Amino acid sequence: MSVRRILPFVLLNVVVSAVVVLAILFWWDRRQASISDGETAVSLTVSPTVSLSGLPENTQLPTDTPTPEPANEPLVHIVQPGETLGSISEFYDVPLDDIVVANNLTNPNFLEVGQALVIPVGGVSTPTPEATPTTAVSLTPTPIPTEPATSGEAVVEITEVVGVGILTEEAVQIRNFGSSQIALAGWILTDEDGNQYTFGQITLFGDGAGILLHTESGLDGPTDLYWGLDNAVWESGETATLMDMEGNIRSTLVIP
Repeated sequence: MSVRRILPFVLLNVVVSAVVVLAILFWWDRRQASISDGETAVSLTVSPTVSLSGLPENTQLPTDTPTPEPANEPLVHIVQPGETLGSISEFYDVPLDDIVVANNLTNPNFLEVGQALVIPVGGVSTPTPEATPTTAVSLTPTPIPTEPATSGEAVVEITEVVGVGILTEEAVQIRNFGSSQIALAGWILTDEDGNQYTFGQITLFGDGAGILLHTESGLDGPTDLYWGLDNAVWESGETATLMDMEGNIRSTLVIP
């Protein structure tokens, strides 16, 4: 075949090849542009959602820690004039023994005006002591108020002297048979030899409540007082005299 006849086919082949190559290049450029636009759109849609507070939705905000409520404070009573431990116990409907234990009172008959007492309304928890054999003693409670009562009448008498002449047994029994309590502060018990005992802050309730004054030494308690002498002072036939703080004789007793 001659060159002239082949040349048109060669030229046609070149033109077709060029068109195909240009078409492929054009398609490739469009595809790259489309991919770039898609990535931009994706990058815009995946941004984190911001809440009204300016923080991402999955951010956990700190919560307020509740403030613990203060522990229940114990009930405290301030002793007022004229009050006794018995009246305070009755007012709060709390056992007298619980008040004694809660405040470590060594002598429940002595109170001072303004003294702060813890009132165990819910009761007190005390360890259970080991059981020990003890002799039950019945004592007449004689709580001491901060001031004597002003109503009724007190009738104070020396009723007996026991254990005469024996120091460890000798004691004078004094009772109040009236309807009113009475303070014995400043009162004096004396014998015929001039021996005197002056009462401190002690009060006798009425209706037969009494105290026992021992001649020997000892620790004062609700119903027992101790003179603190080394020898017995009372003798048979001797007169015991009880005087109030003004020197008035309130009671006498001739010892049998």
